[in-house]
Amino acid sequence: MTRMMASSVNALNMPHYQRRALVASRLKDARLNSGLTQRDVAKTLHIGQSTYCRIENGETEPSAVQLATLSTFYGLAVLWFLGMPSFIVNIARD
Repeated sequence: MTRMMASSVNALNMPHYQRRALVASRLKDARLNSGLTQRDVAKTLHIGQSTYCRIENGETEPSAVQLATLSTFYGLAVLWFLGMPSFIVNIARD
């Protein structure tokens, strides 16, 4: 099953806890849309599956290096994972 990735969210004015949940949700959406398991992604990041599970659940925040790695891995902008407005994401990807 493919989940839709929301692109109209603007996290610029969100409180930290909501932004953290948004990042976690987008990481999970990207993984599911790629047909990968948490274990697959964890191997890419050189971390354990349980650690990656905590990232997807919003219990732990991914590092900047992890976000950059996943951005390249999925072909998505880091700014998209962070919930920036789509016009910022589009400029950054050009």
